[in-house]
Amino acid sequence: MTKSTLSERNFTPTSLHRTITTNIDQFGDITAVRYRDTTYSYRDLLVLSSQLRELIQAKGGIQDNVPVLTCSRSPLFANLFNLLLGIEGITYEPLSLNEPFDRAIAKASKWQHFILLTDTQTEADLSAISTRASLTLIADEDLSYRAHSRPENAGENHLSLNECVYILSTSGSTGVPKSVPIKRHNLDAYLSAATGFFDVKHDEHFSVIHDVCFDFNIHELYLPIHNHGCLCIADKSDLLSPATVSKFVERHGITFWSCVPSFINHLDHLRKYNSHTFNRIRKTMICGEALTLVIQQAWRALAPNSQIFNLYGPTECTVSVSGKDVTHPQEGDVRHGVLTIGDAWDNTQFYVLNEGHISHEGRGELLVGGPQVFDGYFREGRVCREKLVEEPQTGQLLYRTGDNVELSPTKPNHYMGRGDDQLQIRGHRTQKNEILHLICQTIPCSNLAVVEKNSRNGTTVGIVLFISGENLQEVDIRRRLAATLPSYALPLKINIGPLPMNKNMKIDHKKLYAHVNPEAETS
Repeated sequence: MTKSTLSERNFTPTSLHRTITTNIDQFGDITAVRYRDTTYSYRDLLVLSSQLRELIQAKGGIQDNVPVLTCSRSPLFANLFNLLLGIEGITYEPLSLNEPFDRAIAKASKWQHFILLTDTQTEADLSAISTRASLTLIADEDLSYRAHSRPENAGENHLSLNECVYILSTSGSTGVPKSVPIKRHNLDAYLSAATGFFDVKHDEHFSVIHDVCFDFNIHELYLPIHNHGCLCIADKSDLLSPATVSKFVERHGITFWSCVPSFINHLDHLRKYNSHTFNRIRKTMICGEALTLVIQQAWRALAPNSQIFNLYGPTECTVSVSGKDVTHPQEGDVRHGVLTIGDAWDNTQFYVLNEGHISHEGRGELLVGGPQVFDGYFREGRVCREKLVEEPQTGQLLYRTGDNVELSPTKPNHYMGRGDDQLQIRGHRTQKNEILHLICQTIPCSNLAVVEKNSRNGTTVGIVLFISGENLQEVDIRRRLAATLPSYALPLKINIGPLPMNKNMKIDHKKLYAHVNPEAETS
């Protein structure tokens, strides 16, 4: 791209765009994106992102409050669309066909004016959404676009998207999508903090295996580009088994692996890997669920040359806000078989809320402050500051995570379970997380979940245990648990075998709950 072309661009460059252009002479021709046999260099990304911006501008203009909704069945296009828009600073909201289509429609329905970006393979699946778009862009295999304009759909959005990079949805405890807008300064703060925390080098090859609607994907897309690395996009067929994952890692030379703990367990059962499968991996980021020592040790054996980082962070705080290198756990790092969430990053402040009092240490609900924290949810044409409170001394907005933690200035910080996980069984109050800890201490397993069994009137009558691992026998499990758990917490039923995963590769608790309480689905 010539200097004259760049000077004609009438927009404020993002930090990612500046990073690429500033270092174009050194890194312009190296591979930035890989998907099977397809590659794009950093120069290619600048050309493609510029072309996309100019096309949108020519077909009706880019407006501060009009988002681009993206959706593709192709893992390459699903990720590439978002990356190109992110480089240009055009607000986007990803849709996914890996989730119920009603959810995608709900995301689109909050906009009176939006642009849809898709491809020829996916176009037919999105007719219910494209008929409401003011502009639909359809890419072919060569990233040439055809456009369909519907100016009559150009209503007025009442939500300002100024400086907003992307919007992700999190369901929370209600199951209703909550739209989380993340701005440029939020993302820039994450990229700067993560680069320092992981000590990212420009020759890193990053795995990209998560759904585009999961905040893990933000890490996978933008941290490589921020550091002139290479993001390597997996196809669904690359993630089917230990053998296919091994080939994916080998083919792309993956050095930086990222996943949730459940995925390590799912690839099963760890013993099926040969001893050299993941030798080239140098860094592993694990996040999204509590990391047990059992899974940490399994991954340590599989990737002996890798540092293992356990991280914590909600979508509302731009991916991750704390972490620790737990390759070799130190004293106090493990509690009830679960590893520490680490210290808050330098740009982040942790507080606990306990009985209305906010402090820097102790037990209670975790509050997070700092530049990575969002400004509020998008809801019904307004910004809703639900779950945000002010720090009494400074007035800084803090995000109420709903997670119970124990913070200490001298000891490792620990996750203690969700605040809404309390059960009342036969008059006894207990946390599901406490039951899980006791079971983990008693039964050697690679993964497990506890699900409440409710009567038709909503009373919890007991729990059902789902557990996976080697050489597990129900009689032995019951004998051991009888010596550990109180009688009211003993499982009504035990299911032994692999646990289902959702699109974010976490344990699918909703599916397990529906399995245990089928009447809840029909009532």
